[in-house]
Amino acid sequence: MKMGHDMPGDWFETRAIAPGVWVLRDPIGRVAPEYDVSVVNLYLVEGTERAALIDSGMGIGDVAAACRRLTDKPLINLCTHSHWDHVGGTYQFADRRIHAAEAERLRETYEVEQVGPIRAAPATGLLAEGDVIDLGGRSLAVWHTPGHSPGHVSLLDSATGSLFCADTCYAGTLWFQTADANLADWRRSLERIAGDARVRTLYGGHEEPAHEPALARRVLAALDEALAGRSRWVEFPADPGTRKHLFGEFSILLRAEENSPQRTRRYTEEAPRGGSNSTSM
Repeated sequence: MKMGHDMPGDWFETRAIAPGVWVLRDPIGRVAPEYDVSVVNLYLVEGTERAALIDSGMGIGDVAAACRRLTDKPLINLCTHSHWDHVGGTYQFADRRIHAAEAERLRETYEVEQVGPIRAAPATGLLAEGDVIDLGGRSLAVWHTPGHSPGHVSLLDSATGSLFCADTCYAGTLWFQTADANLADWRRSLERIAGDARVRTLYGGHEEPAHEPALARRVLAALDEALAGRSRWVEFPADPGTRKHLFGEFSILLRAEENSPQRTRRYTEEAPRGGSNSTSM
């Protein structure tokens, strides 16, 4: 747990959202309001034998203790991706898993302004497309859903049809202007989410947690509008050269140059996979 932040009571707002599932809301807007998101959503999913915490937040609050107040089952920390606001508390867990494309980043310690150090927490296991994590009485199936980052994964709960899709889809400011982002991959991931009948509810990585699967289709349509130059946008001061495309229930952050006709065409075709050591959201 990091010191230096005013933490009256419990840092996390916690509430039950389904049988054996809780959301722990990490208030990023209190420490870094310029990122234009108010909370990071972490999800605790409990089976009869073990429990999984999906992501771990900024590392400011004691997330392990927050989980212990909800379950006494052995804990697995499943990281949807390696950005600092999702892995800051991962060092608090003995069982830490992430996709191979981003595992190396968990080995690094670095500083995030206004937040503090993000401590190294090397992965103890890897997540891959098709893996099934048995929690006892329910399981989480791993989907590789790149786009926001190269190793981004989502997790489908067999008991509820809930898809914990993290930063792939939510109703808020969607970050797709960073060096990690790949819009062609994001398009494919959104199409997969929108087209799979097993998905009953989306649980995103920021803002209000629960949304109907149709949100993925609306985000996909909005991306097309933005790339075609038909959306309303404003400059995003926190990241010069970025436009915030406005669609009411959500916004999409894109680099200004993404609106060029040549780049727009690329995103409907195969695009090269990118990776970086970016620690952006």
